[in-house]
Amino acid sequence: MHNVYFLILCGGSGTRLWPLSRKDRPKQLLPFIDNKTLLEQTIDRITPLAKNKTQIGIVTIREQVDLIPDKIKAKIGFIIEEPVPRNTGPAILYSCLEVEKKDPNATVVILPADHFIPDESTYRKYLIKAIDYAAANKKIVTLGLMPTKPATGYGYIQANTKTNVIAGTTYSVEKFHEKPDKKQAQIYLEQKNMFWNLGMFVGKVSAFIKEYSKHAPEIVSCMRIYQQTGKSYEKAQNISIDYAIMEKSENISVMPCDFEWSDVGNLDTFLSLQQKHDAKQKQETISIDSKNNIAQTSKRIVAFVGVQDLCVIEDGDILLVARRTEIDKVKEIIKHASQ
Repeated sequence: MHNVYFLILCGGSGTRLWPLSRKDRPKQLLPFIDNKTLLEQTIDRITPLAKNKTQIGIVTIREQVDLIPDKIKAKIGFIIEEPVPRNTGPAILYSCLEVEKKDPNATVVILPADHFIPDESTYRKYLIKAIDYAAANKKIVTLGLMPTKPATGYGYIQANTKTNVIAGTTYSVEKFHEKPDKKQAQIYLEQKNMFWNLGMFVGKVSAFIKEYSKHAPEIVSCMRIYQQTGKSYEKAQNISIDYAIMEKSENISVMPCDFEWSDVGNLDTFLSLQQKHDAKQKQETISIDSKNNIAQTSKRIVAFVGVQDLCVIEDGDILLVARRTEIDKVKEIIKHASQ
């Protein structure tokens, strides 16, 4: 794939993975499985699709560039630096504008750095199909995962089809939906034309820039000025790409996909996947009249007595104890504790 560029978004702070994730070690740089970080796994998944590493880039905020290990930098061709974080809307546009300098006819593949996808070969087959379709049709293609449960933690994409959905086939997007409650998620699961929004996008740089120019011209203006003067990036609206263009554009297609996938968005998911897929991460625990607890400590044995649904994490001088169902609330601790 000669003029395809893979852009990996990895500028997040990972507050929902505190205390494992800190300001100086964001979640995408934490050792995850087989001593590889989520970022490194993301790079390795798409490397077979690139002609060479010059087609692989990382998009991150300036203060995190020096945190990226040399062994990861050696696997990529370039880093696109945001001076300040402004969410995925400005970040993706700025990245497209930078790739446009390299090749105005390029196709870009936008990928988050915090996903776990063990079935790499199937995943790459879908990416190839999306790349070919986007390049030939000048469409922005988003990957939608066929839901396996009534999940409330993901946004959904509604495909414009009433027929049987075929994985790997593209359909026009009828509507993007916010994260549902449990009842609505069950309805989505039964509709058959609703898919989890993975936040993965494929399209020609010209298609992305065209949609931004139509639906978010103020962000385009800020990014153009920043390219020319090094100023005004911070003036761009702090907004996701979904809100900036995806929910407004009529030039979006969805490709239903079917592969094992996890958004490593909180501590519960992070630890569960580690302990399932990495034998070195097995935590020694003792349970008496207890169930559904999870723990990670440096050397200690964790004993649970008469409790359930707890998450226990020891990290340096911090001990976290939380209900697994409430684990997302750890991000609220940040304002009370030093990073």
